[in-house]
Amino acid sequence: MYHYPDFIRHVRLKRTDGKRYWLQMDIGQEKTGGIVVILKNPSRANQIVSDKTVYNVASYIYQNRERFDAFKNIGTITILNLIPNYMTDSTQLQGVRNSLIDPENLRILDQFCASNKQVIIAWGNHPKGLFKEYEVLIQRVMKILEDNKNLVYYVDKTSLAGQPKHGQVWGYADELRRFNGDTPEQAQKV
Repeated sequence: MYHYPDFIRHVRLKRTDGKRYWLQMDIGQEKTGGIVVILKNPSRANQIVSDKTVYNVASYIYQNRERFDAFKNIGTITILNLIPNYMTDSTQLQGVRNSLIDPENLRILDQFCASNKQVIIAWGNHPKGLFKEYEVLIQRVMKILEDNKNLVYYVDKTSLAGQPKHGQVWGYADELRRFNGDTPEQAQKV
């Protein structure tokens, strides 16, 4: 079980039966900026306990606040997901295939992306057996990011399938890169 790191001051979230729509962590009272991180789907983090991914993402941003200009004023991290269903093993998402594209989740993604300029995409490769549905979700989210004119980043590299590296496997020394829809070789360090 993961506990939240000591630098987390407050955790808020919106969840319903089996879904978490957003999780927000305050990491410093002296900083006023916010950043959104879009992952695949929630594992188990709630207001009391973290999980490996949320712990890793928060720690990466906090530990790199002096290294990357994009993080210098970050006081709040908002975790969103392409798929709001709580599932530690994403292969089980096939069981909710028909409700994978959640209109409420897309509305919330749009709402948070409209109010936060900086977004890190970190959803990793598609869950087994859900390639088509995952691609539809990615296209809709990329449209939201484009419409809101967000500054979009990813960490380290993209996969062979062109997906951004999942937040669970970020290393603290990994580079933050600006995403402009270009290939990984053309990505800009920030």
